[in-house]
Amino acid sequence: MNHRNSVSRTGSLLLELLVAGALLGVVTASVIPTLGWLVRQRKFNQERQAAVLEVGNLMEHLTTLEWDDLTPERASQIQLSDSLMKQLSEPRLTVTVDTEEDAAKRVLIQIAWQIGPDRAAPPVRLAAWVYRQQTR
Repeated sequence: MNHRNSVSRTGSLLLELLVAGALLGVVTASVIPTLGWLVRQRKFNQERQAAVLEVGNLMEHLTTLEWDDLTPERASQIQLSDSLMKQLSEPRLTVTVDTEEDAAKRVLIQIAWQIGPDRAAPPVRLAAWVYRQQTR
């Protein structure tokens, strides 16, 4: 009788191991794509944070220029920092200065980049109005 229980228990143990192995395979198969997605999402968030910081720095630089120096020509000379150029894939900077009004200029800065072979990241944009200083 003991021998029969031992054989039955060995068969049960083998079945339990097979079920545990199958469950482990299912869990692993579902976790690996999730980990890949998390890595891509973290990289994108770091890139976006760096782009937001860069846009803020560029806007601060432009808005401190003298009124007559804040021109579309001057804006076209603005370039991205070397560190951001290295961090982003195919970064594109667009800076426009709208000078249609006499008392205000609209400044728009946009940074766009690629996050995949055929996928562009949503661009980071910042707009500001710069007003002519009143002289007393």
